[in-house]
Amino acid sequence: MPRLELGNPYDTYVQALIDTGLYSTYTEVVKDALRQHMDSNRESKRIALSHAAIAEGEADIQAGRIELYSPALIDRLTEEVLADE
Repeated sequence: MPRLELGNPYDTYVQALIDTGLYSTYTEVVKDALRQHMDSNRESKRIALSHAAIAEGEADIQAGRIELYSPALIDRLTEEVLADE
Protein backbone atom coordinates (compact mmCIF):
# COMPACT_ATOMS: atom_id res chain seq x y z
CA MET A 1 0.00 0.00 0.00
CA PRO A 2 1.43 3.43 -0.91
CA ARG A 3 2.41 5.78 1.85
CA LEU A 4 0.97 9.25 1.59
CA GLU A 5 3.10 12.17 2.68
CA LEU A 6 1.40 15.51 2.17
CA GLY A 7 3.87 17.72 3.99
CA ASN A 8 2.95 20.92 5.79
CA PRO A 9 0.58 22.62 6.20
CA TYR A 10 -1.49 19.54 5.36
CA ASP A 11 0.13 17.15 7.83
CA THR A 12 -0.38 19.66 10.64
CA TYR A 13 -4.01 20.16 9.68
CA VAL A 14 -4.71 16.43 9.46
CA GLN A 15 -3.05 15.85 12.84
CA ALA A 16 -5.18 18.61 14.36
CA LEU A 17 -8.32 16.90 13.07
CA ILE A 18 -7.18 13.62 14.60
CA ASP A 19 -6.28 15.34 17.90
CA THR A 20 -9.79 16.80 18.18
CA GLY A 21 -11.25 13.31 17.92
CA LEU A 22 -13.14 14.07 14.73
CA TYR A 23 -11.12 11.35 13.00
CA SER A 24 -9.08 8.54 14.45
CA THR A 25 -6.60 8.00 11.62
CA TYR A 26 -4.85 9.81 8.80
CA THR A 27 -6.55 7.44 6.38
CA GLU A 28 -10.02 8.44 7.61
CA VAL A 29 -9.23 12.10 6.99
CA VAL A 30 -7.97 11.44 3.46
CA LYS A 31 -10.92 9.16 2.60
CA ASP A 32 -13.39 11.76 3.84
CA ALA A 33 -11.66 14.52 1.87
CA LEU A 34 -11.75 12.40 -1.29
CA ARG A 35 -15.40 11.49 -0.72
CA GLN A 36 -16.29 15.18 -0.35
CA HIS A 37 -14.32 16.02 -3.49
CA MET A 38 -16.12 13.30 -5.44
CA ASP A 39 -19.51 14.57 -4.23
CA SER A 40 -18.58 18.12 -5.19
CA ASN A 41 -17.44 16.94 -8.62
CA ARG A 42 -20.75 15.13 -9.16
CA GLU A 43 -22.65 18.27 -8.20
CA SER A 44 -20.55 20.37 -10.60
CA LYS A 45 -21.31 17.94 -13.43
CA ARG A 46 -25.01 18.00 -12.58
CA ILE A 47 -25.02 21.81 -12.67
CA ALA A 48 -23.11 21.87 -15.97
CA LEU A 49 -25.62 19.44 -17.52
CA SER A 50 -28.49 21.59 -16.27
CA HIS A 51 -26.92 24.72 -17.78
CA ALA A 52 -26.41 22.91 -21.09
CA ALA A 53 -30.05 21.80 -21.14
CA ILE A 54 -31.20 25.35 -20.43
CA ALA A 55 -28.97 26.71 -23.20
CA GLU A 56 -30.36 24.13 -25.62
CA GLY A 57 -33.90 25.07 -24.68
CA GLU A 58 -33.17 28.77 -25.12
CA ALA A 59 -31.65 28.08 -28.55
CA ASP A 60 -34.76 26.12 -29.53
CA ILE A 61 -36.96 29.02 -28.43
CA GLN A 62 -34.86 31.52 -30.40
CA ALA A 63 -35.04 29.29 -33.48
CA GLY A 64 -38.82 28.92 -33.17
CA ARG A 65 -38.68 25.22 -32.33
CA ILE A 66 -41.43 25.42 -29.74
CA GLU A 67 -44.77 23.84 -29.05
CA LEU A 68 -47.34 25.61 -26.93
CA TYR A 69 -48.34 23.89 -23.73
CA SER A 70 -51.60 22.01 -23.60
CA PRO A 71 -52.84 19.01 -21.65
CA ALA A 72 -52.85 17.08 -24.93
CA LEU A 73 -49.14 17.86 -25.39
CA ILE A 74 -48.37 16.42 -21.95
CA ASP A 75 -50.42 13.32 -22.73
CA ARG A 76 -48.58 12.83 -26.03
CA LEU A 77 -45.15 13.31 -24.44
CA THR A 78 -46.03 10.92 -21.64
CA GLU A 79 -47.09 8.28 -24.15
CA GLU A 80 -43.82 8.75 -26.09
CA VAL A 81 -41.70 8.34 -22.98
CA LEU A 82 -43.61 5.26 -21.85
CA ALA A 83 -43.34 3.74 -25.33
CA ASP A 84 -39.54 4.12 -25.18
CA GLU A 85 -39.26 2.04 -21.99
